[in-house]
Amino acid sequence: MRMLWEFKELPGDTLLGYDQNIVRHTLALSEKRAEPLQWKYFQYLSLLFTEIYLDRFFRDPAQLLADLNTHAAVFDQDKLARDQVSPFEITDLRKLAFWNATGSGKTLLMHANIRQYQHYLDLHGRSRELNRTILLTPNEGLSRQHLEEFEASGIHAEIFSKDQGSLFAGRAVEILEISKLREEMGEKTVAVDAFEGNNLVLIDEGHRGASGETWMGFRNRLCENGFSFEYSATFGQAMKGRKDLEQVYARNILFDYSYRYFYRDGFGKDYRILSLADDSDEAQRTLYFTACLLAFYQQQKLYADDPAVLRPFLLEKPLWVFVGGSVKAVRTSNKRKVSDVVDILLTLATFVQDRRHSVDAIRRLLEGSAGLLDKSGKDIFAEAYPHLTAQQQSADAMFEDILKTLFNAPGTAALHLDHLKGSEGEIALSLGGNKPFGVINVGDAANLCKLCEAHSELVVTEQDFSDSLFHSINEANSTINLLIGSKKFTEGWNSWRVSTMGLMNIGKKEGSEIIQLFGRGVRLKGHGNTLKRSSQLPGVDRPKRIGLLETLNVFGIHADYMRQFREYLEDEGLPGNENPLEFILPTLRSLEDKVLTGKNLTSIRIQEGKDFKRDGPKPTLSLPPDQLLRHPIALDWYPRIEADQSKGLKRTTDAVDKYEGKLEEQHLAFMNFDAIWFELQHFKAERSWYNLNLPREILPDLLAPANHGWYRLFIPREELTFSSFEQVRRWEEIATALL
Repeated sequence: MRMLWEFKELPGDTLLGYDQNIVRHTLALSEKRAEPLQWKYFQYLSLLFTEIYLDRFFRDPAQLLADLNTHAAVFDQDKLARDQVSPFEITDLRKLAFWNATGSGKTLLMHANIRQYQHYLDLHGRSRELNRTILLTPNEGLSRQHLEEFEASGIHAEIFSKDQGSLFAGRAVEILEISKLREEMGEKTVAVDAFEGNNLVLIDEGHRGASGETWMGFRNRLCENGFSFEYSATFGQAMKGRKDLEQVYARNILFDYSYRYFYRDGFGKDYRILSLADDSDEAQRTLYFTACLLAFYQQQKLYADDPAVLRPFLLEKPLWVFVGGSVKAVRTSNKRKVSDVVDILLTLATFVQDRRHSVDAIRRLLEGSAGLLDKSGKDIFAEAYPHLTAQQQSADAMFEDILKTLFNAPGTAALHLDHLKGSEGEIALSLGGNKPFGVINVGDAANLCKLCEAHSELVVTEQDFSDSLFHSINEANSTINLLIGSKKFTEGWNSWRVSTMGLMNIGKKEGSEIIQLFGRGVRLKGHGNTLKRSSQLPGVDRPKRIGLLETLNVFGIHADYMRQFREYLEDEGLPGNENPLEFILPTLRSLEDKVLTGKNLTSIRIQEGKDFKRDGPKPTLSLPPDQLLRHPIALDWYPRIEADQSKGLKRTTDAVDKYEGKLEEQHLAFMNFDAIWFELQHFKAERSWYNLNLPREILPDLLAPANHGWYRLFIPREELTFSSFEQVRRWEEIATALL
């Protein structure tokens, strides 16, 4: 308290009283815990401001309302006039919101807020006025999680049931999914008017339903004569483009500790985000998937090598979370019908069963010759695996160890899916009859199993009775290393283990869900429960390469996650890692002037009586002219990977020297030139090049070694090495692209 400055409105004795209240609530919440709660500075300030606000609200709400309107008018009169911001009303006083980053302890803050509100009710003799204490959640999973956390804090809570009353109504916290609120009673829903209006309402993930007038109306009616506390990490995304919501939350947000402040203060993990936008090339896609798997394997090995050294940093065993956009939506990928989750499973099965290609991919990634480049021409993974390369292990031996470490198997085997019918929506993953290494948690497990049965690479079975693998993930003896789902982990699930994420078709429409998903992985207990990464703790002896375990790796496949997350960082006010060039474009007014005056404009029209198709030139594809030999075309076959990372991670890799190759006779010998010719005809039709002649017989001559001079081909050397007939199709794609 000595660090707070003096206000005449808040003398020292008053602040000391607030502080004593916070201490009393903290001791009560810590009574059943092994270690007492220790608030971080931003949590303490949130509680202090709540004390100040509730004290004034209960003592003299009319004066509080008048003061708020006076301060708002003084603060920005111009903005009030320009945006026509309406003054505070008495209903605004009954709502407080907390904008806190994921992993910053919103749940514990909620528990303290409940005790704070109950304290001031009792202090003013109004405890009998309270009808109920209601917690609204987005889903049943989060409701069950809150029930357990209330138990740890010594707060009586129960899942709401409309069929039975509660002896603890008003004091017990009744947990209810917001989707179950309706205007009228239903079989699984409850009418909002059944709760009356004098309730203490707690709203977790407050952004959910904020954009819907119906749900927002339900929430407002529940606390019409009571009070509400609202919590979210993504109010900014919920308000984006919504002036009405901006006004609401501008009044209600009591404390803003969003992600920009959370990360700048050193809390949470660093991050590295990669996105393969185009996954049409099967070989590149497989290589990219292997890179993701190796990143996770490296974290697992680092964690297991010396757990005693890492123990003070409270790190958990790494977990790989793979999320698809949909379970049921079936699409065609590489000539097979799959959903996103099925596609993930088939990719896993291919890695395990196709040893030769997997070992080759591991070797290329460790040697830095994978050819997966970023926009600046640097190999993304050239220095990504320092802990693995330091072991000087062959790719063959590493593949065997991956099977043991990640898949709990001594060797290759079929990928088994065991539908656990006794557990809600769970499917166990294992190799052969070994211990499960993964679990799928989706809403419709039976339908997913039916989709998987159509693929011979997957063995699908059932098990009638079993314990939940999903709920045991956080246990010390869990064998689960991989968790697969379909957007299930954005809310309602909490784990400190998440260290690597794979995303497929995620981020195309979802707004705040993207940030929620990101928040699952950046949370960190930190040394001494500081919640901070070790690089931000001066005087702490850091174990070698601990930064690999304090970094969240995100691999997007056919995802817009990179763009979504970059926009989120910009909204949060965090600096980007790129140095953009600025181009000054002409103003709209100057363009309008040119259109109106005709200045600097050129019009082109065909002479009357002429017809382009009939009278225009009819060029024929033939051997390259001298001009093309002097200025050859260039085709860059190195894949591009979009990448972004937090400023705490260093970039040391230089741009690679790209290998320049040619299509030789051994490549041309196996090509199907009829297929190439048809592709060119299709290309010609798309461009409406009606007068162009494309003779089939010229194609082999154009690509023959004697006529190499008209093109330059930049391609990883391994792509031109014959290893299987699958390569032939890739060479045909290259030839088609060149032509």
